[in-house]
Amino acid sequence: MTKPDMNHMHLRRLNLNLLYTLDAILNSDSLTDAGRLIRLSQPAMSVAFKKLKDQFDDELIIYLSGNRVLTPLAEKLKPRVKRILVELNETFNLQIDFDPKTSRKTFRLAASESLATMLLGRVVPRMLMEAENINVVVSSLNNTTQAELFEKGADMVITPQSSLDPNFPSLELMTDRLSCMVWEHHPLIKSSITLEEYLAARHVAVSETLDLSSRAGEILSQRRIVATTSRYGTLPELIIGTDLVATGSSWVLQYYASMLPVKVVTLPFPTEQTAVFAQWPDHRTSDPAHHWLMAHVSGFTETHRKAHAIARGKK
Repeated sequence: MTKPDMNHMHLRRLNLNLLYTLDAILNSDSLTDAGRLIRLSQPAMSVAFKKLKDQFDDELIIYLSGNRVLTPLAEKLKPRVKRILVELNETFNLQIDFDPKTSRKTFRLAASESLATMLLGRVVPRMLMEAENINVVVSSLNNTTQAELFEKGADMVITPQSSLDPNFPSLELMTDRLSCMVWEHHPLIKSSITLEEYLAARHVAVSETLDLSSRAGEILSQRRIVATTSRYGTLPELIIGTDLVATGSSWVLQYYASMLPVKVVTLPFPTEQTAVFAQWPDHRTSDPAHHWLMAHVSGFTETHRKAHAIARGKK
């Protein structure tokens, strides 16, 4: 028997259910927690764990000074096993068509907090109106790479161009730039703001990374920031009834201005446009469910891109 034949026989003897057990063990703090995760008793987990150690000829878990540590092999297995399980799940749930009226699919989307607020906050309700039985899970990026998010089952990641991963398909959704937002009854700022007024104002800022190397960045670094928040969602609450000025994504600020007593004002200095993209794993490209999702996302951005352009043209 040749070596490839022997490897094939070895693979056939592998119980694929052990992959779920292995994934649980590699991502839990103990065998008990792993067993609870996949609903296996402690004795059954011990038997499965022994089989896995025999399969890989490796201890997988060791204890150093009382601390539970993955072996080097286990560390390498961890992301690969997760990726395999995602692909297995996709294989056994593959659809040749997609009917939103009957589907019970769970769509998993990831975006920054600001994009989730403005974009997904409008798109997801429309999806749920058309497909009453689906589930939608929206998570934040949290400095996680697209590869890691897709390994965890994400169907789509919405990200600025600066964070694009060239290894995955992508589609530009819209372009954005910075604007500022104030209370609609701001005591000094009406329909426009001068550079002198901007620099003299008290500011509230979102704790996000901004490019301070450009001319716009130099001006932004001179702001007198008196309040900082980690969430775009708190900006309106901070500025309504005050003289504070908030600077951020024009799209997000316009979203708030459409609902709340705030107004968006063009910044008194030039800023660069940034593009926002959708990315997804390769195997989703031909999936009818992905096409339906993309139609909702890109359809929303196309409609509002035109409205946004008209609004800017009128100013």
